[in-house]
Amino acid sequence: MNTKMKQFADASMGKITSLENRLSGVLRPIKPRKEFVHGVAHRIQTGTQAAFVDRIANWHLIAIMIAGLISLAVFLAIVGRVLMSLLGKKRTA
Repeated sequence: MNTKMKQFADASMGKITSLENRLSGVLRPIKPRKEFVHGVAHRIQTGTQAAFVDRIANWHLIAIMIAGLISLAVFLAIVGRVLMSLLGKKRTA
């Protein structure tokens, strides 16, 4: 069984080598235009900002988020005080 695997591997390597030789004769390297290379390099260097970074840069959204968090904290404090007062009255009654 081991010899069959070796023969199969050798035959595959021979096919791959012949295919590589044929392709190396057919395919020629090309030189891209300088404008294309410059454009790709510029896009790689600058990159695009994530959507979250764009939202954080918007100070209106940050102000609304802070106001919402403060409002939520005040609401929770009021609800807590109401519950404490209701539960406290039931204990004393």
